[in-house]
Amino acid sequence: MDIEQIEQTFSEVSKITGWAVDKRIALAVANIYLSRNQAFDSKAHEAAVEVIKKNEGWTSPLRSHLLHIAAAFIVMKEEDVESSLKLVNQNQKELNNAGFWKTSYTYLAALLMKKPEEAERTRGLYEEMKKHHKFLTSNEDIPYAALLGSREGLLEERAATMNMYYRDLREQGFTMGNDLQWLSQIMTFDSPAYDPRMVGRVLAIQQFFKDEKIKVRLAQYPILGFLAVTQVDGEALRAIAENTRELEKNKIFRWYKDMAFSTAVQQAMVDNIEVQDISAMAFSTSLETLMQAQQAAMMVSINAAIISTTNNSSG
Repeated sequence: MDIEQIEQTFSEVSKITGWAVDKRIALAVANIYLSRNQAFDSKAHEAAVEVIKKNEGWTSPLRSHLLHIAAAFIVMKEEDVESSLKLVNQNQKELNNAGFWKTSYTYLAALLMKKPEEAERTRGLYEEMKKHHKFLTSNEDIPYAALLGSREGLLEERAATMNMYYRDLREQGFTMGNDLQWLSQIMTFDSPAYDPRMVGRVLAIQQFFKDEKIKVRLAQYPILGFLAVTQVDGEALRAIAENTRELEKNKIFRWYKDMAFSTAVQQAMVDNIEVQDISAMAFSTSLETLMQAQQAAMMVSINAAIISTTNNSSG
């Protein structure tokens, strides 16, 4: 892990996002670039921001609290910015046609989708998830449904497996709620079929960090799923623990220690990709995308709450 690179990337991103944007969003954006092991290109990012502003209406989430997250996702794609933005809007439109209301989360899902035709399977998986967790399943689950719905396998089986993982982990002391649901969803990434070993890996990873005195908060439950699916070894887990402690001491993370853990995990995944073959790289990249989507979704919620509080105070 290169602390100087993290500091430099965060500093450059912060200059562009400005003082009005929550620093956690700047950290999330920095992590999107860092996870691809690429130097942050401020000109490319600013150009993407301008294209979004030029083409999106004032009410579009892409122009407001998703602006810099969307710009980072788009810059990371192989297509040119305008083509990528056009595809995002096509994906968004198909999600609406499939029965989803237009929200920040449908736009986030649209950023993850490779083609508009995936909208139907996204809706299908979402509805199957609701059959098991009617009140838990909400807009925040749409990005997960988009990425997992595009995976091979029966949607009914994947949703049923999510529910089994949820129940298993609940019986092992995990706290009920959205965070546990997201964890159970991620555990199906590699296969829609139930695998008791997946539960064992999650429990072992949780215990490892507990022994290392690394606090895994509820919002970080999904990260345990990422680590379990990628089957990280003991050496990688030890590096994550050491890097988390190191980052927590850094001034950037002084007020956002929870993000020190997620940053350390994403850096560990970057290190693993360097020694993997092409197929494994594609697999890890998809998982990183899901991880970043989860982190971005958290930032969207935080920013929306801040905006709401500010508006209420102004009134």
